[in-house]
Amino acid sequence: MLLALWPLALLYPASVPFGLGQVADRLMAALADWLWDTPFVVWLPVRSEPAVPLSLLTQSFCIALSLLAPLLMAFGDMRAWWRRMAFLPFFFGGAMLAAGLSSALTHGPSHAWAWLSPATLVGMGAALAAALLCLPLPRRVCHAVMLLCLGVTLALLNRAPEVPYLVQSLEVWEQGRFIRFHGLSQWLGWLWPFAAILFGLRAVARSPARTEAAA
Repeated sequence: MLLALWPLALLYPASVPFGLGQVADRLMAALADWLWDTPFVVWLPVRSEPAVPLSLLTQSFCIALSLLAPLLMAFGDMRAWWRRMAFLPFFFGGAMLAAGLSSALTHGPSHAWAWLSPATLVGMGAALAAALLCLPLPRRVCHAVMLLCLGVTLALLNRAPEVPYLVQSLEVWEQGRFIRFHGLSQWLGWLWPFAAILFGLRAVARSPARTEAAA
C-alpha cells in the first residue's frame, strides 16, 4: 500500500524533486501558533542562524536517496534479483510521470519537465547505479538501507529552507483549482516517509524465520 501511495505523494510540489517529508518549518510555525500566549512557547527550538539552501550536490544526493528508499522497500518484497531488475524501468518511469504530472498541474503543461535539471538527472543516475548494486542484497538488508536513506534525507531536507518558487506553487494548489485535491496529496507528501520508517522498523525487527515465511 505504501508503494502504491508513493506516486500520489509525489503530486504535491516539493522543494527537491522526490523529496518528501519536509515538514520542520511548517510544523514549528503551527506549534508556535498553538502555543502562543502560553509558557510553553519558549520550549520551541529556534534556529541560531538562517538556514542555508541546499547545494546542487546535496540536492542530487537527496534525490538519489529519495528514489532509493521506496525502491529498496520494493526490493524487500522480492527475493529474485531478476524480478528486481525487471521492476527498475517501471519504477523510474512511474516516478518521472508522477513528477511530470505534478509540475504540469502546478505550472502548466508546457512546464511538465522543467524539474529535470542537471542536478535531478545526476541524482536519478546515482539512484539507478545504487539500485543495481543493491540487487543481490537480502530482504532485511534492503529494509535496513531503506531506513538509512530515509533518515539522512529527512535530516537534510528539514534543515534547509523552503525554495521561494515552491511557496508560490503552494499558493496555486491551496487557493486555486486544486483546493480539494491538495489536502490529500499534501498529507501524503508530508507523512509518507514517516510511515515508511515505521514499516521498515517492523520489517527489520521481524525474525529471519518469519521473514522467509512471509515470502
